[in-house]
Amino acid sequence: MTSSLHHAIRLTTASAIALGGLVTLGTGAHAASVAVPYECRTWVQGNTHPVYDYERGFDVTVPASVRAGKKFNATYDPDPITAFAEYNQIVNDVRIAYRIPEGAKVHKVRLTGGSGLGDSDVRVEVEGRDIVVSASGPFQGGVEFDLPTLKVTYKAPRTTGTLNFVSGGSGYEDPGFYWYRYQPILDEWGPFECFPDPAKPETVLASTQVKKHK
Repeated sequence: MTSSLHHAIRLTTASAIALGGLVTLGTGAHAASVAVPYECRTWVQGNTHPVYDYERGFDVTVPASVRAGKKFNATYDPDPITAFAEYNQIVNDVRIAYRIPEGAKVHKVRLTGGSGLGDSDVRVEVEGRDIVVSASGPFQGGVEFDLPTLKVTYKAPRTTGTLNFVSGGSGYEDPGFYWYRYQPILDEWGPFECFPDPAKPETVLASTQVKKHK
């Protein structure tokens, strides 16, 4: 990798990390955005290159507790995205995956809100153990856009315990965060692929206690 390209990749991660932190909603109200560390790579001239220290923030809202076997709602709100324009001039096919908590069953999914999505085809699909939100784009580098908030109605398992809500994805073939970008310096298209960093402790975005049904 050339030094300029290596520097560019690090700048991309720095701009992403800057999106995390505390989102203020108004006097006396706030939502804490929990950052998920990802293992990432991109493709340059047919070869893969790692992208270091990449994180994405999420605000996940769930009830503190739920009765076993009962339905409950969860809300997943991802932080806005601003792709580093110099190396991501155009971004297509943006995807974020959320892991279905172990033992819970998906009853209903829907999307609300979002901004800067233009004419994107926006979808939500259940794919194996994950719920995947996607937007086709195109998105311009350097221009902020915000994927919709995902609202899920789950059915709690019949056994008691803790339901942990975490990011989805398990590898580069099963990414938790993804886009397909145009790199203008090299005049080429290529993917940016991420999944939760297995070298770091799993980041729990929220949790719910399943209690005995009365």
